[in-house]
Amino acid sequence: MKKNGLLVICFFFFAFSFAQNNVSYNIEDGINSLEQQYIDAWKKIKKIDGFRIQITSFSGVNSKNFIEGAAEQFKKLFPEIPCYTTYAEPNFRLRAGNFSTKLEAYKALQKIALSFPGAFVIKDQIDFKEN
Repeated sequence: MKKNGLLVICFFFFAFSFAQNNVSYNIEDGINSLEQQYIDAWKKIKKIDGFRIQITSFSGVNSKNFIEGAAEQFKKLFPEIPCYTTYAEPNFRLRAGNFSTKLEAYKALQKIALSFPGAFVIKDQIDFKEN
């Protein structure tokens, strides 16, 4: 009984002695301007490292027309996922999505692979989106 009473007294002593009701910050001069510079720098960034799904790639005669047709088909099937047509000599490529993690890309690939079985995840520069 004495132990329980002693524990209760100790509990209240520690609870009230360490209670802190208000917090104050002593911010150095220039911290706010440094934070603003950081925010401004991120606003200028347009592309970051990420992942996309390569739907298809063509080279040769009429390859641009084939890619445009595949892009139209993709847009009809998956209107919520942006797709991009790029050219890197000698190939036209159709890539989709702006995924910041490989896991997000593979999740979308499961749906896309049903309609485009040759699709695969690839590392790419993606559009930066602010949260």
